[in-house]
Amino acid sequence: MDILLAMLGAGSAGSFLAIGSAANARLKQTLHSPIAAAAINFLVGFSILTLLLALGIFKAPDFARFANVPWWAFLGGFLGATFVSLSTLTVPKLGLTTSTLAVVCSQMVMSLVIDQFGWFGVPTHPLNLSRVFAISLLMVAIALTQLDRQHSN
Repeated sequence: MDILLAMLGAGSAGSFLAIGSAANARLKQTLHSPIAAAAINFLVGFSILTLLLALGIFKAPDFARFANVPWWAFLGGFLGATFVSLSTLTVPKLGLTTSTLAVVCSQMVMSLVIDQFGWFGVPTHPLNLSRVFAISLLMVAIALTQLDRQHSN
């Protein structure tokens, strides 16, 4: 895949996460239930993905290969549900910018650990100073957005 197209895809995914987090926070506010908001989120997503498979837009999976999937590969659904539920709770408290920065920072920290040790079949990429510096900058950004938020209240 062309690197520009990959970056556009990743950037779009990040934008969609921010919009989705704001939408889920509003859904939680209206329904007064973070779990109901998350369930509706996943029901809509499941319905769209099922429709795309049914229409043949994407190739159907080879279900015979299910037995070859490691158990931890199914954690994505659980972790996704946890992420959506937590974001519906944190966005109203921290604001979308600080919540998103905290998510990105924690993703980066866990990514560094996974890269360092090669967990989950990922090729190892040793920790280096530039990666640690990048995480430090994210932490500064989180602190600055919280300081700004405290001064504007």
